[in-house]
Amino acid sequence: MAATRQQAGARQVDASLQWPAEPPARICGDTALLAGPQTPPEGAITVPAGDNSGFDFNRPGAVLWFAPGVHTLGDDIYGQIITRENTTYVGAPGAIIDGRNLNLYAFTGTAKNVKIRYLTIRNFGRGLDNNNEGVVNHDAGDGWLVEYNTITGNDGAGVFLGSDNVVRYNCLKDNGQYGFSMFKPPVEGDSAIKNIVLDHNEIAGNNTDDWEAHEPGCGCTGGGKFWDVKGARVTNNWVHDNKSVALWADTNNIDFLFEGNYIADNHDEGIWYEISYNATIRGNTFINNAWMKGQNNHGSPAPAIYLSESGGDARLASSVSGAAKIRIYDNYFEDNFSGVAIYENANRFCNSNGNTSKSYCTPFVSPNQIPGPYDYDYLDPINATHPCYTQVASEPYFTDCRWHSRNIEVTGNEFYFDPDAVPCGTSEYCGVQALIATGADNLPWSPYTVSGVQDQVMFNANNKFANNHYYGPWQFAKRWGERISFAAWQAAPYLQDAGSTSDQVGGPGPTGNIVDADTATLEGSQGLWNSWYNANLSRSSEQAHGGSYSLRVDITDSYWGAEVANYPGYVAGPGAMAVSFWAKGGGGAPGTPKLALEWRDESGHVLSTDVIAVENLSTSWQQVSAPAQAPAGTSTVLITLVGSGSAGAWFFLDDLTIESAQE
Repeated sequence: MAATRQQAGARQVDASLQWPAEPPARICGDTALLAGPQTPPEGAITVPAGDNSGFDFNRPGAVLWFAPGVHTLGDDIYGQIITRENTTYVGAPGAIIDGRNLNLYAFTGTAKNVKIRYLTIRNFGRGLDNNNEGVVNHDAGDGWLVEYNTITGNDGAGVFLGSDNVVRYNCLKDNGQYGFSMFKPPVEGDSAIKNIVLDHNEIAGNNTDDWEAHEPGCGCTGGGKFWDVKGARVTNNWVHDNKSVALWADTNNIDFLFEGNYIADNHDEGIWYEISYNATIRGNTFINNAWMKGQNNHGSPAPAIYLSESGGDARLASSVSGAAKIRIYDNYFEDNFSGVAIYENANRFCNSNGNTSKSYCTPFVSPNQIPGPYDYDYLDPINATHPCYTQVASEPYFTDCRWHSRNIEVTGNEFYFDPDAVPCGTSEYCGVQALIATGADNLPWSPYTVSGVQDQVMFNANNKFANNHYYGPWQFAKRWGERISFAAWQAAPYLQDAGSTSDQVGGPGPTGNIVDADTATLEGSQGLWNSWYNANLSRSSEQAHGGSYSLRVDITDSYWGAEVANYPGYVAGPGAMAVSFWAKGGGGAPGTPKLALEWRDESGHVLSTDVIAVENLSTSWQQVSAPAQAPAGTSTVLITLVGSGSAGAWFFLDDLTIESAQE
């Protein structure tokens, strides 16, 4: 791995809390660290190498020493070790339990206080078997200690965690779905799993079965996933090269500490904290994360840390996290696709079709208030008698039926971004910090509106970036996701990143062409151009003013329209603007196309409109240039192209620029 900027001398914000400059847990392949006792511990029972399907594992409280060599559990798919309470399973150097892709699980049962040490556990599951199931601690037993093991090449999750579990100094590598995960049925008024420690593990290369391809949108992959946990310490792990999210906490997780982890080169987010509460993320290193997701997901940020409908709440536990809020501080970020994204979906709340955790409500509203059988997998999320339907417009349900992105602090972090190092492609969210909310006002019974949630998240939810240090051309996404400069982010009405610094020079509005490259030039794609009515749009190589492509507009009726589909438009500021584009007739009688610029305020209201007509189209390229004036209060500009002409006519447009005319 190339030297990071922190190794090259980047300033350290808090010398008392160092982020790791090197991976703290180089576990995989460390034979000295992972080697168990060469002889049976005193009083231990030896498990001989070979076929152990006939061995008597029913020995509560025993120490079972697995001799060197390969151990198998028979040819039955349910050949497994059913654990007994207070039993220790320990491997000699070279002891391997091999499922041979015949057996589904290695260690099962609800026995408490089990210890598993110094074993290689591999090849459990068959093909795509074990979806959402664990190989070690299959039933999420309580009080387990799993340490110094190599758990690799298994389908599903390498290890499950239950309450009071400690998983440390393991190599969790190349498993089909997760390195680790967990699940227990919901507990009314409480968390299903409590008090877990994940420390000094190497978690690498997981999701080899690419479950998102088999079940698109399943949200069921990663280096590891936490579910309905209260009290987790996730410390000093090396989480790298996983083919999905590195560490994903999803659904009513409460009171988490992520500290001292080295999270690098994962396909998706480094840490995703989703519909969860009260966490501290401090002293971690994030490098080169979310490149794959960013390139494939142009419509939103692909951040190193993603806080999705998550925030702080003083009514819930905070003994591990240290505060009834989410704190992200003293972390180091280098060349991730984007930085920290705080997001809320206006349509995601209990009993709504936007709640993908369908059998769960927030900790403040009982899911069992839904009549009928409690079916965790197939419960209809919309129920006409649920209080989050019948009473959602009144308190406490108006507040408590939602997961909120609130009480979040992002402070004292180092953010480095080099667009020449990160494969940004055509994404407009590369190198972005985000404080946004989206959704649709399409639930007639819902009291929540997108604009209301946006205002809450942006201005009224106690979400603050402050005292951070930015290196490189960072942008800042607000409300819908419109990008603004560092100066505009710090200025009213946003007032973010007080006390922060940037090595970039820029004014309160965007500089250069505010139109994205592809929409302007068509060279990489059709950009954001979209047919509106009576017109077909295409990216054409038959004509081009600059480069190799232009936009072809085919008219299908006498009145037509096209649009740049990015409502409420490109980020813009008030002042004199210069507009330029090139146009060329193609065939027929396209009439006089008109480019309309709608200057809008922060709420999306149109302040004024500039219309620029294309007179006398000919078969030669002609430049159309005109001044425009963005009035005071301008926040965005929305672009449309309209006209009247003959059906069957067509013309071309290329090289659109809209720039500030002020020096």
